[in-house]
Amino acid sequence: MVCYNIYIFNRQGACIYYHEWFRPKSVKQGAGTLADDQKQMFGLFWTLSNFCATLDPKDTSKQQLGAPRKIGQGCRFHSFTTNNYKMHFLETPSGFKLVLNTGRDTGDARELLGALYDELVVERCIKNPAYVPGSPITSLDGFTPALTAFLKQRGALVAAQPGH
Repeated sequence: MVCYNIYIFNRQGACIYYHEWFRPKSVKQGAGTLADDQKQMFGLFWTLSNFCATLDPKDTSKQQLGAPRKIGQGCRFHSFTTNNYKMHFLETPSGFKLVLNTGRDTGDARELLGALYDELVVERCIKNPAYVPGSPITSLDGFTPALTAFLKQRGALVAAQPGH
C-alpha cells in the first residue's frame, strides 16, 4: 500500500494534523498553500458526505443538501477512487474526521483508520493531559514517528512505487 498523506480534522473542521509521505505534486502546484489545501480537503469530504446523505434511497426524511446533520446520521461515504489515488474517510462518534490518501489499489481502510484513531489519536492525544483539545497534534512529541511505525507495522506504509 502506498500512503500519500493524512489529514485529521477536529469536530469544528480545523485541520489539527497533516503529514505526507509521498506527494509528487506539491501543494503550491495545486491549492497554493497548505491552509488552502486543508480547507479544500475539508470542503470535499463535507460536500460528499452531505451529497450521500441527501441521495440516500432508504432515508424517508430527505433533508436538503447541506442541511446540518448529527454525527453519524444518514448515509455515509467511506472512500472514492480516481485514476491516480484513493481517498479514505472516517468520521468518529466524537466528530474527528480522518482522511488518508493512498494508491488506487488499496482496499477498504475503515478498520485501519478506526485503529489509528483508537490507538494513536485517543491514546496519545485525547488522553494526554498535556494535549489542549483543538490544538494541533503536531505539538505532541513523538506523534509522527508513532504514526509512521503504526502504518508500517500494519503493512500500510511502504515505499512509493513508480507509476503510483
